[in-house]
Amino acid sequence: MKLARILVILCCAAAVQAQTDQRLADGKATFRSNCAFCHGLTGAGGRGPALNLGRFLHGSTDEDITSVIRSGVPGTTMPSFEFEHDELANLIAYVRSFSASGSSTAVVPGDPVNGRKIYERSGCAGCHRIEGEGSVFGPDLTRIGAGRSSDYIRESIVNPSADIPDDYAGVTVVTNSGERITGVRINEDTFSVQLRDASQKFQMLQKGEVRQVIAEKQSLMPPYSSLSSDDLQNLLAYLNTLRGGLNAGAGVKKEKGIR
Repeated sequence: MKLARILVILCCAAAVQAQTDQRLADGKATFRSNCAFCHGLTGAGGRGPALNLGRFLHGSTDEDITSVIRSGVPGTTMPSFEFEHDELANLIAYVRSFSASGSSTAVVPGDPVNGRKIYERSGCAGCHRIEGEGSVFGPDLTRIGAGRSSDYIRESIVNPSADIPDDYAGVTVVTNSGERITGVRINEDTFSVQLRDASQKFQMLQKGEVRQVIAEKQSLMPPYSSLSSDDLQNLLAYLNTLRGGLNAGAGVKKEKGIR
């Protein structure tokens, strides 16, 4: 009788485990199709925040994560997604499985105080903005520490052309007179091309006055590969401390989940 009871318990446990494994497998498939490009195949981060730390910028409950997925995050590249209830539940379960390999107390080594001095000395504010101070020519860094992994930030500093955000793709416009104007592409249509130059000035040129529009293959940000290892590490430590608020005024892109 006891043996039969043990066998029943083992069978039930095996069934539960099989169901859990299937949920994670389904969640993994959804994640890789829709999320891995920004958050990395293992949730370590990239264009998007790391998801393997066991904590999330916008709340860590299932309801919080659901809200972010369904509503997106204003002021960021995180769009909203439309998933079925079970599909979303499996995705969240898979995202939570990353925490086993992450660390909620991950600290970037270095001296943030010296890192800030390096940021200022290197003229980073000439292109970037922190808490409203600086330039809008490049990406806002107010929450870069919460929004990007340390590895991604490091590569963005020493090799910015490795991954150029679409919103900051460079373009050079050659006018009929031969003048070359380079900046961040804002928009281009049949009649005009619009860009923002390094002085933060918005320019709209009519196609009739333009000889050529050249999409830049390299990032408009120069590589800072000449920084010493200590300076680079201190700069990373400083950038990791930047976890400020969001620009709630920006819109949210909507995406249907890729099945």
